[in-house]
Amino acid sequence: MHGEIGFVSEPGVGSTFSFTGAFGKGEVSSLDSKWKQYDPVVSEFQGMGALIIDNRSIRAEVTKYHLRRLGISVDITSSLESACTYVSSIFTTSAFAHLAMILIDKDVWNQETVLQLRSLLEQHRKNCKLNVSTNLPKIFLLGTSMSPVERSKLKTSGFVDNVLMKPLRLSVLIACFQEALGGTKGKVRGKKMSTLGSLLREKRILVVDDNKVNRRVAEGALKKYGAIVTCVERGHDALNKLKPPHTFDACFMDLQMPEMDGFEATRQIRSAESEVNEKLASGEASIEMYGNVSHWHIPILAMTADVIQATYEKCLKCGMDDYVSKPFEEEQLYLAVARFFESGL
Repeated sequence: MHGEIGFVSEPGVGSTFSFTGAFGKGEVSSLDSKWKQYDPVVSEFQGMGALIIDNRSIRAEVTKYHLRRLGISVDITSSLESACTYVSSIFTTSAFAHLAMILIDKDVWNQETVLQLRSLLEQHRKNCKLNVSTNLPKIFLLGTSMSPVERSKLKTSGFVDNVLMKPLRLSVLIACFQEALGGTKGKVRGKKMSTLGSLLREKRILVVDDNKVNRRVAEGALKKYGAIVTCVERGHDALNKLKPPHTFDACFMDLQMPEMDGFEATRQIRSAESEVNEKLASGEASIEMYGNVSHWHIPILAMTADVIQATYEKCLKCGMDDYVSKPFEEEQLYLAVARFFESGL
């Protein structure tokens, strides 16, 4: 790419990594198709306001970028004290009416000041004689390394409405905001999860991955929606499991595996299906011999962290039907399986 990689590190402060490179202009159509899956959801956040509290300007700008993608207007302060001053200054303006959320970075977190901020918001509700049901801004904590126990304790104690872990992902932000803001937004998310559950419930899914942790994560994500999951660790095992006739409804296939990778495993699965389909079409074999299925083609979805166009095209060329990125995102998982299960395939 004819570029350079470098970094500057300062003890007690941190490191700044940089790189340069020559990039071609991307296809607008590919960006549009990626964004379309979020369009209906994004409109829910249009016109909302957010306050980011972060003492690192670059880090705050990154958070601001993600929120702006959702149509949320953003203000930034560098400390909790300045945030209290800012909130007080907008009480009588339209800006406060639109302030839906306050995001606090863990580096500036201070329990006493956060309580002071919450008290300030509650006091404004009382002074303005607002209804108790009137929504005050939701408070989110931004962190990079917190245990599930820490996150749960902060939520149950009432200090924050939720904890967002970095790096921020658009799908996670959407789900988290919908849940916290409630109303129709929470219902939309609930409906989506319910729909995904109805699509996958009782579906028999084969997960193929040589990494034990990846298998467990994939299995957990699919079982969450009622799927019946079987896991194997090798491409050869997948061939044995998916030799017609079998009872699987879909297969999630890792790409990089020893001995036989996901591409080759898929090619051989498709070859075996083609042989059976030819026998069925010619009358050499009856459908009763092959599970009363007249045409064999199991949906195979690649599991990969590499979602560049070249990899996607290679997946399609070897016979895969689609891909899902690791880790699973609910929205993408829904879009991937809906093609096959909504149509009854």
